[in-house]
This record gives sequence, structure tokens and C-alpha cells, in this order.
Amino acid sequence: MKTKSYQLTSIEELKETLSVINTKDFQPTLAIVFTSISFDLEEMRRCFVNANLALVGCTTAGEIVDDSLHEHSMAVLCMDIDPQAFRIKLEQYQEENIQVPAERIGTFVSESFVKPGMLLMSGGLAIDAQRLVQGINASTSEPIPIYGGLAGDDLNMVRTFAFTHEKVTDNGAACLVFNTERVTLNGLAISGWKPIGGINVITKAIGNQVFEINGEPAYDVFVRYFGLTEAETKHDQLIGIQTNYPFQILREGGKHILRSPLLVHKDTKSISLAASVQEGDRFRFSTSPGFEVVEQTIEGFKGLKSEAPDADALILFSCKGRHGAFGPMINDEIKGIHSYWNKPLIGFLSYGEIGNLSAEEIEFHNETCAAVVLKEQ
Repeated sequence: MKTKSYQLTSIEELKETLSVINTKDFQPTLAIVFTSISFDLEEMRRCFVNANLALVGCTTAGEIVDDSLHEHSMAVLCMDIDPQAFRIKLEQYQEENIQVPAERIGTFVSESFVKPGMLLMSGGLAIDAQRLVQGINASTSEPIPIYGGLAGDDLNMVRTFAFTHEKVTDNGAACLVFNTERVTLNGLAISGWKPIGGINVITKAIGNQVFEINGEPAYDVFVRYFGLTEAETKHDQLIGIQTNYPFQILREGGKHILRSPLLVHKDTKSISLAASVQEGDRFRFSTSPGFEVVEQTIEGFKGLKSEAPDADALILFSCKGRHGAFGPMINDEIKGIHSYWNKPLIGFLSYGEIGNLSAEEIEFHNETCAAVVLKEQ
């Protein structure tokens, strides 16, 4: 499978690129696009329709192309792939009721191929992506590989969009399903955030809203633990704090996933996290890592390189919070991951990531870097 990556800065540049993209040696059929919300998304979509390219993608909080991070641009991956090896679906949903559309996605995936794998880009700021992933897997005959991220909007926190060649929506998920007997998907999710303190238990929660920790009001525990001031919580939005103090929800085998605190509710003394949790979940608080974690993350992806030594293309989903924590050093992380394969890579800074801790543990994450390697068989 031949692939090419592009970093574009205008609709006119996109039109020009697509007008000459077909050559004797490269005739793409599919485009994955991660784009700043600053562009006219409908006009962008029509460009790919006019070029006869299937399209899937979402808006971003930063765009990644090969070994570099960009802003206010488009990251485009064009793939010369047999159209019979993939299927695309845009599933719309109401953010407060994700179960039914999640089941529809799961059914679509199961009916697409005997051995499917999926890239999932989800629009909508209030979507509970953990329930979306759980609902998809619950409606498939067996766990399937799912990788993806929540769309961004250049950190405006107003509206995020997913799209295909058929439609653009701010309340739906764009699904790209591969026949993994034709195109393999291998991925890994790594965070690096450091746990602090002892183990706590979520003793009362509904969805993503935590009411009690260790039998005490969650707000009281959180504020006391980190010594937060009234000024830091006066607007209820934990600006900056979600980057620094995510919850590490413990999983079997010493693994964990991160949940970022987003809002405090002083009237109910509760905390809203970036995705749902369960009563009885055990967790540790964590704090923003040092810069050495960039090197540790790059080292961690050596395992993925061993598992998938060859690639036709790579997709990277990295949390916008990592950018806030690492600053310019996020480029070192991107460069290090790209250097293992030196193949076309696109990605974006997301508001949440979907990836695996191990072979069959697909989870929704915060503050995490998730990569997936695509290889035609």
C-alpha cells in the first residue's frame, strides 16, 4: 500500500495538491484528514469529493505530520488502497444517549469484515467516549482493535467536528473500518504520568461525575489533597489543573488509565471527569511528569516497533494536555516515534485518546499518546 503525507495551510493549497495527486505510480482512494477548525470544513469536504477520494477525519487542537507538530493547518494522509479493504461510516448521536449509536457502530463493524479493526474520530465536547468504546465492543462478537481520539477545536472548547466525504457533524463519530486480513492495525497507548500518594476508592459516582472518594465528598478530598485555593476553583472549570492532576484508574496487571478532572460542582461537592468511571474503581492521584517522560515514552514505543517492524503509514493521537505539560519538547516525542519507522505519519492533538494497554484492552484515555501502525498484507 502506497501512502503520502501532506501538511497544508489553506484550502487553495489543498485544491492544488489534489489536482496533481494522481500519477502513474500513485492513485489514492482514501484520505485521512486532521484539520484546524479555522478552515471551511464543507469546502474542504467537497475538495475530496471532487477528487474522488473517500474521506474520514476530524478537527484538532494541533496537527502532526511526519516528525513535526503544526497549528492552524491540515494533516492529510492519502492511501492507495483497495476500496474493498475498508468501509466508512458517520454515526450521529445525542451526547446524553450514546448506547444506541454505539451499538449501531458495533453492528456496522461486525457486518463489514470477518476480522475488522477501526479508527474512530469523535466530535462533540460532552461525549462520554468510554461508554462509546464499551458500547461498540459490547455489540461485536469479540473485542476488536479500536484506535482514535476526540476531536479538538484549537482549544476554544466550543464545538468539535467529525466528518466523512458525505457529511460534517458536531455530534457524531467518523468510523474507518479496515479488513485486518488485508491491512493490519497494531497500536499502543502510553501516558507517563507519575502516581502520588496511596490508593483511593471511588465510592459514589454516576457516569463521569464523582460524588464520593473514600466515603467523603469528592470535592473536599481533591481540594485538600492538592491544597487548591478558592481562586483555582472559583469558576468551577479546572483550567490547567486537569493537565496536572489526572486520576490514575488502576487496572489488572499493574496497568492504569487516566481520567482528567474537568469541573468541580460546589453545590454537590462533586467532580466531573473527562469520561465515565465506576463505583468501586481504585485509583491514585498523579502529578505532571518531568521532561524525562518524553524519553521514556519514546523508549516505550520500542515494543510496538518490535511487534510491527514494518509500516505503510502511522496515525498518532496525542493529548493536548501533553502539549501543555511538555511545551516544545512534545516535538521530541513526535520525532522519536516517527524515527522508528520513517514512514508517512499524521496525527493530531486531541481531547481524549482511544488505544490499547495490551492486546485486548481497548480503553479511552486522557493525557496519553496512542499510536497505530498500518500495514498492508
